[in-house]
Amino acid sequence: MGMRSLQGESLQRIIAVLGAVAFLVQGYNQAMMNGFMTLPSFLETVPEVDTTHTTGAQKSHNSTIQGLVIAIFEIGSAIGALLCLFVGDRLGRPKTMILAGSIASIGILIQTTTYSLGQVLAGRTVTGIGIGIYTGTVPMYVSETASAEKRGRLVLVEGVFALSGYVIASFVNLGMYYTTGSVSWRFTMVLPLLWVIILLSLTPFLPESPRWLVKKEKLEEATDIMARLMGSSPEDSDITKEIATIHTATQTAVARSKHSHNPFAMNENRHLHRLIIAMSVTMFTQLSGINAITFYSTSIFEETLGYSGVDARVLAACLQIALALGGLTAVFVVDKFGRRRLMMFSMGAMVIEQAAVAGLTSDLSNLAASKAAVFFYFMADYTLTIGMFIIPFMYGAEIAPLGIRHKVAALGATSSWLFNFMVAEVSPVAETNIKWRYNIVYAATSAAGLVVIYLFYPETRGRTLEEIDQIFIRSKSIFDPVRVAKDLPMGLDVMEEIEKVEKRDAGAA
Repeated sequence: MGMRSLQGESLQRIIAVLGAVAFLVQGYNQAMMNGFMTLPSFLETVPEVDTTHTTGAQKSHNSTIQGLVIAIFEIGSAIGALLCLFVGDRLGRPKTMILAGSIASIGILIQTTTYSLGQVLAGRTVTGIGIGIYTGTVPMYVSETASAEKRGRLVLVEGVFALSGYVIASFVNLGMYYTTGSVSWRFTMVLPLLWVIILLSLTPFLPESPRWLVKKEKLEEATDIMARLMGSSPEDSDITKEIATIHTATQTAVARSKHSHNPFAMNENRHLHRLIIAMSVTMFTQLSGINAITFYSTSIFEETLGYSGVDARVLAACLQIALALGGLTAVFVVDKFGRRRLMMFSMGAMVIEQAAVAGLTSDLSNLAASKAAVFFYFMADYTLTIGMFIIPFMYGAEIAPLGIRHKVAALGATSSWLFNFMVAEVSPVAETNIKWRYNIVYAATSAAGLVVIYLFYPETRGRTLEEIDQIFIRSKSIFDPVRVAKDLPMGLDVMEEIEKVEKRDAGAA
């Protein structure tokens, strides 16, 4: 098989691209329901979500159900991410991805064949479980197999694919709007099955993460795979040193902590500290309010701003292009400006954009102002994804120590999905009841995110995962990592540092 002969940068890219296909499925499934909420043929099958032809209490009730149909996918995804706590380290990275694809396939088939509200809820939940397992595994897997200088770009390919999923879903919705009958939404629902089948066909040929193998004490196999990933020979001294460094760092972490596998432990490795950062960074992505726009853009344009059904779908599709362009921009700038600066840029931009939308839509009788709001919707989608789409998932995997990386990545993804659920569930009700004031809430939470990132999130650009480990080991308080990251020399010899600490501890004893 051709994939088995790949090595070096080509192998790293294949791993990144296949992982990104999983995020394509995620983005598509998140965005596709956006076009169904005003689609006549879908409303005939699931009338409980109709807010277009209802008023008063019935409309308010239906908006809650509509939020549930959108948001139940996030609950399934949160469950899937949590499952990574139990299966991720047991199965290894590629096998966990195969499990994710199998579950997602079942969910896609259930929701495609739906004839009732209950069935569509079940299908979206099961699909979400599969996608949640993907999101709890793929960023970690790509981070563990990519070289330090290319890790940012390779992981962010996932963001480009996920956002491309949003674009594809929007344009498929637009095209199928001109068809009649249930095919207009059933075809849209079943399409991602094609990508899942591709994933299930190719994932078995991917190599295991060498860091996972080191953790399992399979050092010879880890050396062979690391050599393939680096395009070198297993006998190469650099490869041998790299495996030895990973192994020593892992063993030292275990020896340093009595609770080495507990992500909530308050120990010298600062497990709880790192977990809170990993969970808060994905939380702030959702608290920027970006998905309140993404999930409901068709409804916002058609029902709130008064555009026609076709124009609303065209604008929604173009809005997703802005998302994808932001993700593409991130690929080219993440290793130049770093994670921290891009995250602060995105959150700062969202403060301005959410406040602008609130002001411009406060009086919908002013048509010029409401049309100007569309510009800020586009700017929000573009600027947010530069720093706060895939970077938070990657960042959580980067800062976690190897012994609990799968748990930290899983809980970080769970945080994202739970807050995603909250936004998806609350948005229709909030848009109906407090209208433009809803955007003020997100301007405030985005400002809070900007402050937290500035104070507590250290830069990780260009460092090996073992170097990043040292940032937290040397920190004595929650305020230290930002300063330590600035002071710590790049290219640190981790083995040498560990030996110094051991000698110092032995002397103190």
